[in-house]
Amino acid sequence: MRPFSAYRVRGFSMVELMVAMLIGLIGMIIIFQVFEVSEGIKRSTTSGGDAQQNGVIALYLMEHDLRNAGAGFNDVGFAGCRILAYDASRATPNFSLILAPALICAPGSTNPGGMCPGTGNAGTSPDGLTVFYGSNPRTSNAQLLGLNFASGGGQAIINSVYGYKPGDLMVMMQPPAGTSNCSLMEATGIAGLTVNVAQAGAAYLLSSNVQVISRMNPTGGLGVNYTAAPSANVTRVYNLGNLYDPANGSAMPVVNTYAIDPATKTLTVSSAFVIDKTTKAPQLNGVADNIVHLRALYGLDDGNVDGSVAFNKTPPGVAGDGLVDRFVPAATFNALASPPWQSLIALRVAVVARSGLAEKPRGSDGDKCDATTDGTESTPGPDQRPKWSAGIIDVSASGDPNPTSMLYWKCYRYRVFETIVPLRNWIWKSS
Repeated sequence: MRPFSAYRVRGFSMVELMVAMLIGLIGMIIIFQVFEVSEGIKRSTTSGGDAQQNGVIALYLMEHDLRNAGAGFNDVGFAGCRILAYDASRATPNFSLILAPALICAPGSTNPGGMCPGTGNAGTSPDGLTVFYGSNPRTSNAQLLGLNFASGGGQAIINSVYGYKPGDLMVMMQPPAGTSNCSLMEATGIAGLTVNVAQAGAAYLLSSNVQVISRMNPTGGLGVNYTAAPSANVTRVYNLGNLYDPANGSAMPVVNTYAIDPATKTLTVSSAFVIDKTTKAPQLNGVADNIVHLRALYGLDDGNVDGSVAFNKTPPGVAGDGLVDRFVPAATFNALASPPWQSLIALRVAVVARSGLAEKPRGSDGDKCDATTDGTESTPGPDQRPKWSAGIIDVSASGDPNPTSMLYWKCYRYRVFETIVPLRNWIWKSS
């Protein structure tokens, strides 16, 4: 009889177990690498979509305003005067406007009339943009002042009150625009050819059952004398539309200022006539997130061809032919002896949208982001900074200057949205 043998030991050896763990670890590494690549693609795709959506919305809203710019006061030969304005609902009631369809607020420069003093550094800080237009659906041309208006007067006589009603905002302007002030006033009543201008705080009726309090007429009167016909420089009166009860459902007069909030990277807009009850300042509203830069240029039809227009236009140009001869920045426009508002027919505008999520550092320069390069890296690459028709847009001031921070500007991708908007009211002019 064969002797009884012990059962064979069953299971894994240490070598087999280590080989299995190695294979598993290699598989996990591959899985995580695929996941990292997939997550990076997803992040870039999602952020790119968000940037495109934000940029399109921002540009659309500005373009919408610019296409209406100048409505209600498009006597281009009289543009450019500084409007003396008053609003009792503001913390600081006195403020100024420029009688012009659009005003570029450029960093490092001051615009005509002392409006919108530039803040920040020219070239790296974004521009601001103010768009001005009226909303009166019944009248667009100026009326003439029928009798002289004294500085402390409470009544203005004009040659026609068609389309006028209580609550309308009006601009009284005496040419020449470059040497005279304009005044903003609120109509508090209409009687015949007389427009009442009651001082701030006075109650008046918009209709038989709606009462409001005057807010736009300064105490003591406008403070400026205006002459009537038959003076050669007869005063013009522009009706901008109603402040309280817009006719036919239209909006109130618009003085919208677009700017970028450097803290939140949000494009904001504020209206000169919509006042926040808490801050007593123009109400600030966010338009689009992750907008880091705004650039704008004036398009002039003045006969000076300088090569800034894309199509082939050789000097000498023809002033007044309806074609843009050159695009100039605000600093150049404001430095002219008399800013040529009559030659302004278009604006070129660009906004830069940033991806919503920062991308992780990659490549040979491991301690820095390189989602967007500028050619100054330790391993130089192409200059990927956003560009528009006027050149590179410097977004280096848009994020954290610390290269090891995930807020560093090179950690993001950027998209530029650019358009040229014709100022149609300014081109058609008053008729």
